[in-house]
Amino acid sequence: MTILEGLIGFCSLDGSDMDFRTHKRLSMKKISIFMLALAMAFPMMASVVYERGDVNQSGDVTIADVTTLIDYLLSNEWPAPSGPVHEFVDLGLSSGTLWATTNVGATNPEDNGDYFAWGEIVPNKETYTWATTAWAFYENGALRFSKYNTDSQYGEIDNKTELDPEDDAAYANWGSEWRMPTKAQLDELRTQCTWVWTEVNGVSGQMLTGPSGNSIFLPAAGQRSAANLSGLNSNGNYWSRELYVASGTVKPNSASKLYFGKSSKQTISGARNQGCSVRPVYASQDVPTSDYERGDVNQDGGVTIADVTTLIDYLLSNVWPDPIPVVDYVDLGLPSGILWATHNVGANNPEELGDFFAWGETAPKANYVWEGTAFLYVEDGQKRISKYNTKSDYGPVDNKIELEPEDDAAYVNMGSEWRMPSKADIDELLANCTWEWTQLNGVNGQLITGPNGNTMFLPAVGERMGTSIFHLGEAGNYWSRSLYVLNETVSFPTAAYKIYLTDAGLTWNSADRNCGFPVRAVRVAN
Repeated sequence: MTILEGLIGFCSLDGSDMDFRTHKRLSMKKISIFMLALAMAFPMMASVVYERGDVNQSGDVTIADVTTLIDYLLSNEWPAPSGPVHEFVDLGLSSGTLWATTNVGATNPEDNGDYFAWGEIVPNKETYTWATTAWAFYENGALRFSKYNTDSQYGEIDNKTELDPEDDAAYANWGSEWRMPTKAQLDELRTQCTWVWTEVNGVSGQMLTGPSGNSIFLPAAGQRSAANLSGLNSNGNYWSRELYVASGTVKPNSASKLYFGKSSKQTISGARNQGCSVRPVYASQDVPTSDYERGDVNQDGGVTIADVTTLIDYLLSNVWPDPIPVVDYVDLGLPSGILWATHNVGANNPEELGDFFAWGETAPKANYVWEGTAFLYVEDGQKRISKYNTKSDYGPVDNKIELEPEDDAAYVNMGSEWRMPSKADIDELLANCTWEWTQLNGVNGQLITGPNGNTMFLPAVGERMGTSIFHLGEAGNYWSRSLYVLNETVSFPTAAYKIYLTDAGLTWNSADRNCGFPVRAVRVAN
């Protein structure tokens, strides 16, 4: 008998099974005895931060999280999370981006909030100069950058053009569900909403109304430069998380920002040392529902007694069990036995687009170009490849022609049971299935029917190139994990195989590795 089984048996007293969902046999006296036994079992256990196990959001995983879970299961009333709760609004934008209703550091929509230099997470400095800005310094009188640099005149190059989460003021101050917006998201806000200069509680700013009819207010908070605040109540300056790009060239001394006045609005550059406002976007793939995510400790989709036992097991062993991915798949009756996921990586339903990935990358992004894509770079004006290269024209050859697990978007995002399909998997799908151009919940795509009669739907997701999406609803592109290799002597390491679909049918072709396509994962039958 394990310690945990002994504790649960001790709690039930009469030997009957506990049922926390009905708790008909549980008295508060028994629960008190149970919690006392737990406290005795690990009174000195060190706590470790783990987001889902931190049920009460205290910053640590402790016995208090167990009691919070049990209280919830007994009462079915989840306690309010500690700390500020940040609201967002759905403006009905094309991308589905959800915008916060307040600035970082603000309590109400009309509050100016805090001012941040780009790449800093602590606001409201006394002075905003290069000498006080993160990653900036002077060397022999010349300005240098130690991070987020694409130009050798500013020092060592790292080719980072987008803030890492730890340098993102929204992520650092509001939590992992929030990010500073991309330039594309600022442009979408600028072009798809109507703007009206107005006042809210005496504060001037722009009221933005989206296609859905919902609105957000952006106060004209001005900006900080040196020790001064200028433009208050006359203009607004809101950072993106991306370096500024002019005529295709990244400018590492500045970042893109949204600027507006009473009668103008545009995305422009701002020196990284300026103090500007931050209006976050909600970055989670899933909009919160009535189920409280942190209570689903074992990630099985519900909050039950199993989550209590998982949490106790963790506290006793200090080893967190692997999360349980809940991903639906379909057996199409293919000869290999391969099972295909029912929806794209990053999607919740078969018709959703999900996330777009460059080949060999495991996170989506805003700009899909050669430089800035994993393992791709330019040297002396020539394209180069540092991994998955079969030709010396592009640099050192490693002859890797299939993505390794750590570079596989399905494996990284869905778990070790999943992989991006191989070229052979695509060939098997084409050879053994039939397809029909149709709509699912208003979304165009191909319905694939396997030999056994089971089906899956591939939406016409289009493709991402640069900062734009093309052919949405007209064509679909899905990455494989296989480099574009025709035979032993003919290969094209700049490209990879993909599924391509239109209303005319399904086939395979190839595309440059920097393109942004969704991923439909496969797993081995078990």
